[in-house]
Amino acid sequence: MNSGTENDTPVSLRSRLVVIAVLVMAVSLGLVGVALNAAFYKSSEAGLQTRMESLVYLVLAATEATDEGALIVEDDPGDPRLGQPGSGIYAHVHGELDEWSSPSSLGMGLPELPPYQAGESIFLLPSARINFYTFRYGVSWEMPDGRMLPITVTILVDPNEIQQEIAAFRAGLWRSLGAAGVILVLAQLIMLTLGLKPLRRLTGDIAGIESGNLHSLEGNYPKELEGLTRNLNRLLNTEKANQTRYQNALDSLAHSLKTPLSVIRSSLPATTEEKSAVVNDAVNEMQHLIATRLQRAAASTRRSIASAVEVGPQVDRLIKSLQRVYSQHLINMHAIIDSDVAFYGEQRDLLELLGNLLDNACKYGDGQVRLSVQAVDDTDPRAGISLQIEDNGKGIASGQRGQLLQRGVRGDERVDGHGLGLAIVLEIVSAYNGEITIDDSELGGARIRVTLKTD
Repeated sequence: MNSGTENDTPVSLRSRLVVIAVLVMAVSLGLVGVALNAAFYKSSEAGLQTRMESLVYLVLAATEATDEGALIVEDDPGDPRLGQPGSGIYAHVHGELDEWSSPSSLGMGLPELPPYQAGESIFLLPSARINFYTFRYGVSWEMPDGRMLPITVTILVDPNEIQQEIAAFRAGLWRSLGAAGVILVLAQLIMLTLGLKPLRRLTGDIAGIESGNLHSLEGNYPKELEGLTRNLNRLLNTEKANQTRYQNALDSLAHSLKTPLSVIRSSLPATTEEKSAVVNDAVNEMQHLIATRLQRAAASTRRSIASAVEVGPQVDRLIKSLQRVYSQHLINMHAIIDSDVAFYGEQRDLLELLGNLLDNACKYGDGQVRLSVQAVDDTDPRAGISLQIEDNGKGIASGQRGQLLQRGVRGDERVDGHGLGLAIVLEIVSAYNGEITIDDSELGGARIRVTLKTD
């Protein structure tokens, strides 16, 4: 029969929204972090420039020049780090005849810098040639004799001064952004949980309809779901009405044909006994065909939302009936059924299918019949059921199996001994998009495997 394709497990709407929200927040917080880090870096450099400019003024305030142009600078110009060797902050005063370096630069090998133009200042970032933040300021010192003595004050700061400050800021920034991200994710989860609650309630109500506990979607739903619930209720009502009309039409057809056939039978002339017998047989055959075709038509249409039919009680019912019918043959019938397995379809379809297959097994077996039923998917009870019927008879020849499983081929026309029952089975299997196979049983006879898909 038709084979279905396996679909990948769908991702829930909640999971999708959570993943999208986490990705958006991660990208957003990352961009915010990069922007804040860049802003802090610029701010730190601007603050460092201001501090270096203040150091220039402190050094100038501590500087004196002799009449000969020699420089005299106090050992402590105002910042104790200038007096600590290797402190990371260094000062240099370059005069026309003399120069001075702060005690902090002892043994550092600071780069030599040329004098700078008086009245101008410059702030330089670390580079390959000078790996320091550099601030240079040029002044003209007026001597007592009116001469102008050019002096250049240079402040050098180790880049680690800023890097440590930025590293501390980054650590605090990412911790804060991480905590904010966790809080936002939790807030999103709460919002999604509350926002999707009506959908979960809708899913539960639909499951109640599938199980037969509810007949329609009831209760108040958000405005966004009102159209969906209204259309689903209309669909349910339409399906119920169509099912009722269809069943009534079948009953009416059977009733309408029964009366004319009875009139025909009662009006047969009794003059020719042989002709009367022939017509009687034809009428009986017509009644049998009408009943069979009505059953097959009913089996070929099923509701899209059906209640669960417990398989166990139906099997017990059939076994008891068949054991009474074949009581003289002492048939041993054994059923293996998974607990709580259910058939989400029409009860009459299940009884018709199992009844025909078990009847054939009893009829063509040699006193032993075995039936096993299990769910197609343990995680989804509506996926369908799988069953197999085995007997210990002569089996079915391999050359006849393909003919029996051809759609539209009647078993009683192509295989001797298999009446109309297998044709009805094929119609039911087709109606449920199922599969049927025939092979050899471990018991020695035939084994018929059937899968009915109800999802």
